[in-house]
Amino acid sequence: MSDFPSVLHYSTGFPLVIGLHHVENYKKIKVSDEGAKLTVLTKSGYEVTGFGVVHGYHHYFITTRPRCMFDKDSFYWDAMNSRGYGNLEFEVGYKKYRKVPFQLLLDGSSPYPFPQKEGLDSAKDIIHAEIQESEFGFPNRVVLKTKSGVFGFFLEPDFLHYISVDDQEFPNILDFKVEYIGISTGETGNRDFGDRLWNHEKVREVSGIIQRDSPNLQVYVFGFSAKYVVEPRPGGFIHNSGILEAKIGKHNAAKVLEAGLIKYFQPRYNDEFKSFLDEEHPSWLETIREILVPSWERGNRPAFLSITVASDGRFNTAGAWTFGRFYTEHLAPVDTTSFLLDLGCK
Repeated sequence: MSDFPSVLHYSTGFPLVIGLHHVENYKKIKVSDEGAKLTVLTKSGYEVTGFGVVHGYHHYFITTRPRCMFDKDSFYWDAMNSRGYGNLEFEVGYKKYRKVPFQLLLDGSSPYPFPQKEGLDSAKDIIHAEIQESEFGFPNRVVLKTKSGVFGFFLEPDFLHYISVDDQEFPNILDFKVEYIGISTGETGNRDFGDRLWNHEKVREVSGIIQRDSPNLQVYVFGFSAKYVVEPRPGGFIHNSGILEAKIGKHNAAKVLEAGLIKYFQPRYNDEFKSFLDEEHPSWLETIREILVPSWERGNRPAFLSITVASDGRFNTAGAWTFGRFYTEHLAPVDTTSFLLDLGCK
């Protein structure tokens, strides 16, 4: 009997990232077409532009990293090259701060498209840029001045992906600690993580505990639109089969990836699935095993769950853009996490 493995591959794809303190703004953004830009006006009169929440973002990570603000006095704008320079100040502990050099790249070298608004079509329109404080005195906004007018952007979420940080002195300062992993499909697969983010009690509970006990940390939510491929024979990939949804339902198909992620990362605020495959054997597990290695083929043939998860939405060459890596108390930070779980078919 052959002993080659059968593998269920899951890939999270690149995420949508939202700073949790901007939930009030993003509540107004409806589910949109992928790539559609949407703008909302906050109560304080500032415009927030984003790319919307798209259908299919069913898995999410609640993560943390030190809160950061601009060092206002250090910032200057190079209009010739469409770049800003200065320091970000990270709050790494109680009354403990680290200043880290950064560049605000609006010259096209960021992997993201220029953040256009009506009257602001490209970086060439920018005459001057400066840092402004919020109404509470926090230097977390960039004002771009053009011939057409003045345009305001938040450090987060507007410019989160346009800032390149020199992290040589503090190489882990950009990394995201995974605190909780969840899904948001609903029982019939008809919800996305945007719905869950606004309404789920667990999200509010976890973020409330973090902000109460560690007020120096900023909470970020990563939403993933995951895909799977079945590889019953080495190199024999089956795409878009829909077999998991047909056999165990959409909700449980999402649970498979959730269980694998929680088992691997062991996030602090998760309980279910931390002992997946050891003590926890969900009702759908035997069906997954049967899909990968039918009972009549059992013997020495293994079945694996393969998962790849990425922490940012870069579309450029590897190493050209640093955004932040995932880690927990159990795992060191890595750019892209890939791992195998033995589903126990042998």
